[in-house]
Order: sequence, then structure tokens, then C-alpha cells
Amino acid sequence: MVNVIISTYENEEMGNLLLLPNKGNVAFGSGKEQWGFTLTRFAKMYAEKFKTDEKKMMERLWGDNYFNPAKKVWTKDGFNEEGKPLKRAFCAFVMDPINKLARSCMEGNTE
Repeated sequence: MVNVIISTYENEEMGNLLLLPNKGNVAFGSGKEQWGFTLTRFAKMYAEKFKTDEKKMMERLWGDNYFNPAKKVWTKDGFNEEGKPLKRAFCAFVMDPINKLARSCMEGNTE
């Protein structure tokens, strides 16, 4: 919805103002909990792990992208060979680790 409003007032002199997480111009965070990140941070970390390009990883971490852990392949299809749903890459590689870390902190498990 925000990009629709931005597009309404678009001006060629201002350049592209659309907010796109996979371009690194959107931050996610919590003011209350005092943390924030962009996909760039996670893309750097996972690009090194998967031995791939950061820009490619940025594209994979947002949108209809899935990682099939059984086959160790990226796919646009949200289901594995057996028809079971796969998690979106953003959920599997960004939100799940953040939630796991937050839960551990709240439980006092600092290991």
C-alpha cells in the first residue's frame, strides 16, 4: 500500500523511491525492544554460508522464494516433492532465527 501512495507522487527528478526489502531500503525492527535490521545484513551472512553473491541472496530472501532443505535447492514452488509446504525464505532464514533468539533471551537461556 505504501508503494501505491509513493507511486502517486512520483517525480522523475527524485528517482526511484519505492520501498523494496530486497533492495535494502526497508528496515525491520522493534523500537520497544531496541533492535533493527535490513535484509542486507542477513544476505551478507547467508551469501558467505551458501557461497553465493550477496545480491542474489537479497533476491532469495524476499518474495516467493523457498529453500528445500532435503534437496538443498532454492525454488519458487512452495511445496516439496511429497507436496508438503516449504517455508518462505524470509521466514526460514530471517524470522525463525530472530524468534528463536528472542525466545531464548526471554527464557534466560543465554547459551
